[in-house]
Amino acid sequence: MRTVLRLLGTRYGIALILVVIVLIFVALGRTVLDNGSGRAANDAVGPTVAPVPTSADPYSSLGDDGVDEPVAATPSLSKGGADEATVATQFAEAWLRKPGVTGDQWRAALKLNASTDLMASLADTDPTDVPTARITGPVQLEANGATTMAKIPAEGGTIVLGLQVAGGRWQVTSLSWETA
Repeated sequence: MRTVLRLLGTRYGIALILVVIVLIFVALGRTVLDNGSGRAANDAVGPTVAPVPTSADPYSSLGDDGVDEPVAATPSLSKGGADEATVATQFAEAWLRKPGVTGDQWRAALKLNASTDLMASLADTDPTDVPTARITGPVQLEANGATTMAKIPAEGGTIVLGLQVAGGRWQVTSLSWETA
């Protein structure tokens, strides 16, 4: 017995005692936290972590770099129809705030280049509420297949118009104002 106590007093003995204590805590923790299915209960250990979804193809998340996507067809215009830059500029000039113009006159000028849906959304708009009275630069176009986005710099911001071909001609389908 004396040799056992002497052995436990050395640094190797103390290390052995610490290893035994750690193993006892691990075994006790596994039996207490076990929910009967061989797994630790989620609510007793902390937050639940969602499993990472796996797929049969490990490269599916990388996407396809092939050129299989259909290219949008260019819109079909009637012979002699105005291009999108002309339509956007004409609409923007008609949209500007002008003193002495009534709401009906203002809407009649917009109707030439606007879609029916856009005109319906502008039905109750007061032309004196238009935030600008002057265009300050040329139209900038961003084509995206059958649709085009036109940005027209104006005093105090930018007029942003969405255009599409309908009935063989370009029409303004959306209107927004970006403050400078």
